[in-house]
Amino acid sequence: MEERKRRGSLVGPVILIGLGVVFLLNNLGVVSWDVWDVIFRLWPVLLIAAGLDILIGRRSAWGSLLVLGLIVAVLAGGLWLFGATAGTGRGGTVEEIRQPLGGASQAEVIIEPGAGALHIEALPESANLVEGVVHLSRRERVARDFVVKGQTATFTLRSRGEAFGPVFGVSGDARSWDLGLAPGVPLELEVNLGAGRSELDLTGLAVSGLVVETAVGRTVVTLPDEGRFEAKVGGAIGEIVVVIPEGLAARVRVEGGLSASDLPDSYQRRGDVYTSPDYDRADERVDLEVGLAIGKVTIRD
Repeated sequence: MEERKRRGSLVGPVILIGLGVVFLLNNLGVVSWDVWDVIFRLWPVLLIAAGLDILIGRRSAWGSLLVLGLIVAVLAGGLWLFGATAGTGRGGTVEEIRQPLGGASQAEVIIEPGAGALHIEALPESANLVEGVVHLSRRERVARDFVVKGQTATFTLRSRGEAFGPVFGVSGDARSWDLGLAPGVPLELEVNLGAGRSELDLTGLAVSGLVVETAVGRTVVTLPDEGRFEAKVGGAIGEIVVVIPEGLAARVRVEGGLSASDLPDSYQRRGDVYTSPDYDRADERVDLEVGLAIGKVTIRD
């Protein structure tokens, strides 16, 4: 009885060790932070592991070893299905997005894909506020909402109808949002992505405010080279890269629990705030707040 009470589970420690190995490989540059997108999609394996551990693993050491073997088999099968699904290509629907400005002189744009890949850039000269193509899974749809109050247009684009799943349906690579925004229009932009990759090239856009959140995955934001604005870029697990173009001064606050940070050597540090040398005198500047719980933050100029 005493021996049975002292016997612990092997499943929990092995999972923690495995996650630690992934973090180490991320920091060493051996694997990309995009691997967390796959891990996020395979989260039901953790539920299976917990159930098998309660049912079998805690009865004996051999039971724990058996559970580990079963979990490895389930994980391998999930990864195989994930790869097979990704290889099938785009199996869902495609929607074209064309939203006119509607006579407004400024805009607020809110973009909320569920998961997948998101790419945003400036449009060539266009009468539309937003243009682009959205590739959806079979059970997914896009909800649109456009309202003009006074001189301000508010356009919301959200994913609906697709719950997060491990490997079923269209793969993350096949679910993509490729959007362009109107240049020259004062713009407040808000982006929220559940899991995947975000690439925002805001060069040429008149950004007056920016909020970007990615729960799990990699986020790359290239800020505009003109304007005076505030920006927030955050996430839970993954990698955040913010490119500050030449001519744009910056004051950067970095907040993170277990995240590493890499900023230009020329920035002056005071606590968790980093300031470019010309910030106080600059006409074009950004107040940037970056928050990441676990992962890596890189600021490049």
